[in-house]
Amino acid sequence: MVDTIYKVIMKLHFMDVGQGNMVLIQIPNSKTIVCDCNITEENKESIMDYLKNHLGNNTIDIFINTHRDADHMRGIKLLNKEFEINELWDGGVSGTTTNSDEYKEYMELRRDIGKEVESLKYWTFGDCTLRIMNGKNEYFNDANDQSLVIKLEYGNNGVLLTGDTSYKSWKEFILPNYSDKKIQSEILLASHHGSISFFDNPSDENYYFIKHLKKINPSMTIISLGDNNNHPHEKAVKLYNKYSNGYGKKKGKLLTTKEHKTITFEFNKDGSSSCKWGL
Repeated sequence: MVDTIYKVIMKLHFMDVGQGNMVLIQIPNSKTIVCDCNITEENKESIMDYLKNHLGNNTIDIFINTHRDADHMRGIKLLNKEFEINELWDGGVSGTTTNSDEYKEYMELRRDIGKEVESLKYWTFGDCTLRIMNGKNEYFNDANDQSLVIKLEYGNNGVLLTGDTSYKSWKEFILPNYSDKKIQSEILLASHHGSISFFDNPSDENYYFIKHLKKINPSMTIISLGDNNNHPHEKAVKLYNKYSNGYGKKKGKLLTTKEHKTITFEFNKDGSSSCKWGL
């Protein structure tokens, strides 16, 4: 049965897709959006069952690809076959896996329904504002630093999806272009699966850039990841815990999809919200 609560609240599902990223966004009386996907042979049955339970026979209005790495677009052909994606948005940056089968499948669909979106733009869907705060940038050489950064604003709540951006995107582009109010977000999806690149300044091995995290000022940080040897970085986890304020009565600061499985938030227009996991 399709979740009828979708009609009255905004709902976000940070889906357990292993070492990758996938967020289902249901905006009340407006759009169904999926940000990134990592659907594999191992998880495709559980992912499709979960989506069918929450979407029924509905289509996906917009698929947003933060950047064209395999773990952020794997399985898009299957996703489109099952739910039909109406529009595909990305930043127009090639990415780092251009020889992969995942890239070829993605680009085949993009040629049909793709749209390049720019930073510093925003769209209004019902009572939700969706901002693209970072994207293609001729001054950045790294494709990860040109990831789309997405901010969702609903009621008094903000949710920030950061792609694989490093501190450089924030220090040199996002912070100079946005006010503290626009940057602050209740919920933060950690960049690059908890990589230290979000904080690391290669010019000074003893210094970590944290100005952006202080301005985001999240209550809760989510890290999307699976089994791997590199993520999350121990120091990054400590920084997210230190600068997240604590969400709900238990003041939880950090959840991971590896430990807590799919994590959902329900946001009411009056600013209240709730969280559950293990789905």
